[in-house]
Amino acid sequence: MWITAMGPLLPGAYVRVHLKLPQSVNSVTIPANTLLFRSEGLRVGVVRNGRAELVPLTIGRDYGSSVEVVSGLQPTDAVIVNPSDSLISGTAVQVNAPPAQAAAR
Repeated sequence: MWITAMGPLLPGAYVRVHLKLPQSVNSVTIPANTLLFRSEGLRVGVVRNGRAELVPLTIGRDYGSSVEVVSGLQPTDAVIVNPSDSLISGTAVQVNAPPAQAAAR
């Protein structure tokens, strides 16, 4: 590796790097507690037709309490928050209204 006008990068040397990353990426952000770590790979539970479906996904940036999903989910998917480790595809689920909507009734 060569550094412009400085010579070769030697073992133990330090360098500052500035990377230009794309500003906008088509992605969805979900809570980290929705992720399921399975032997077949990372999954997230979504509700489709009243049943849970485990969907494979690819995550991008990890923000700590949330993660960026770069593939596998649509913005309209209803994600299961804090799913049981025993959740399997086909399990019947009931969708509850978010707390703000429930209080407005």
